[in-house]
Formats: sequence, C-alpha cells, structure tokens
Amino acid sequence: MFPRMSALGSAATFYALAVVMVTVVAATGGSTTVAMITPVVAAVLMLLVVTRDGWTRSGWASLGLHRLGLRLWPVAVLVPLAVISLGGAVAAALGIAEWNPVGQPGEFGPASWPVIVATNILYAALTVSLTEEIGWRGYLLPRLVALGERRAMLLSGLMHGIWHLPVVLLTSLYLPAGNRAVVIPMFLLCVAAGGVLMGWLRLRTDSVWPAVLAHSAHNVAIFWLADLLDGQETSMAYIAGEAGVVPVATYVALAAVLLVRTRPAKGSSGYPVAVPPARAPEASAL
Repeated sequence: MFPRMSALGSAATFYALAVVMVTVVAATGGSTTVAMITPVVAAVLMLLVVTRDGWTRSGWASLGLHRLGLRLWPVAVLVPLAVISLGGAVAAALGIAEWNPVGQPGEFGPASWPVIVATNILYAALTVSLTEEIGWRGYLLPRLVALGERRAMLLSGLMHGIWHLPVVLLTSLYLPAGNRAVVIPMFLLCVAAGGVLMGWLRLRTDSVWPAVLAHSAHNVAIFWLADLLDGQETSMAYIAGEAGVVPVATYVALAAVLLVRTRPAKGSSGYPVAVPPARAPEASAL
C-alpha cells in the first residue's frame, strides 16, 4: 500500500491501529488478553499490508526477535522485581499491609518461590508480554529513533501507557482501586518511566527479548505482591501498586539516570537500531 512511508509515518499509523483496536475490544466487553494482543496485530498489519516491508527478511529483523540480548537478561529481570518489591516493603513498614506468606502463591513455601517466579516470568514472556513488546519496543521504538534516542525511549513508554486508557476507562478490569484523577496520571508516569528502561534494554542489545523479560518481570511482581501482602486496597494502590508512589518514584529516578547517560551509538544511522527503509516486495522475500 505505502511502501515508502517514513519511519515516523509508520510509527503513527501503527499506533493509530493499536489504539483503535484496543478501544473496540474495551468498548465491546472483550477480555484483557484480547486487548494485550492488539500491538502485535498492529505490527503485523503494518509489515504485511501497510508498508509491506514484512515481505523481506530485513523487515522482520527490525523487530529485534533474531537476537537474544543475553548479557542484559539479569538486569531486565532483577530491576523490575526490585522496584516492585521495594514498594511492598515500604507498604509493610508503614503498617498499611502485612506479609501473608501462607497465601497464594506462598502456599508452596518460600523455598520454592524462585522457581515459581522464574516459571511465571517465562510464561508471561512467551505470551502476553511478548505480544505487547513486539509492538512497543519491537516495532514502534526503532521507528521513533528518528526523533533521537532519548525522546524515542520516553515517547514509546508514554504511548504505551496511553494505549491502556480505553481498558482503564471503559472497563473495571484494570486499576479499579483509588481515585482515577490520581491513579491514572501516576500510572501513565510509571509506564512512561518503565518504558525508558525497556527502551534502553532494546537499544543497547538490538534485541526485543530483554524488554519482553522486563515487562514480564514487572507484571509478575505486581501479581505476587497482591498475593503476598494483605492490606487496604486503595492504600496499597497509592503506595505499592502500578500507580503507587514508591514504584513510580523509583522508575522515574532510574529513567532519569538512563536518559542522562544515554548517548547515540556511532554508525551510519547514528543510532544503535536501524530500521530498514520500507520498500516493495522482492523476489527473495520470505
């Protein structure tokens, strides 16, 4: 359709598709699982239908699936776990929640937690986190790099956060606790700042997998925190949840450090991840 669409044009079109699809899902009572696959569906539509660069090897390679980025996997997993755990520790220290290690998933005993956490992270990484990150850090982020690496990391995170709003506003499935006027801005700040970490992982490794693992670790930690802490739901939302003061402040501080330290890598494009120009299908296409 539009084989010569610019990188920023492709980013904008992808985002419009993802937002329209998630809005339709939320408005028609669809599940969050269906909503979470809209980014990968939008990316595939862009690659195969709109710009058609998915009919070449380089088009699919631009998603960063072909590299593992193993060297930053420990960072990708441990940082989100530490951020969310810090929120839980502060909530417990302030007396607004109590540890409940005998409840789910603690019924298996603390000794088994590392295995269970690792299994949950792997499962999420190969399912919903992967379908989201193929869109956000696989497709969108490299195309925003035309604006500069720092702007791309921050903007991709903010766009990711805004994409959640139809589910937040049109259903009761997401962020049900707390004053929406407080919770929603804090949530957007959390996703934008966390997106800087995921973007940094993506650009430093030329792989989407570290970002997938970070996304997965964050989500698993949030669910585990809810299981292992007994506390007033609204207070927990303000202190330790995805819109909580502690995780948001920690992610913002980390994002600030990464943005200050980020420098474009030298190369023909000036950036670590180069997106091949869209072009018409070739005879050697996949």
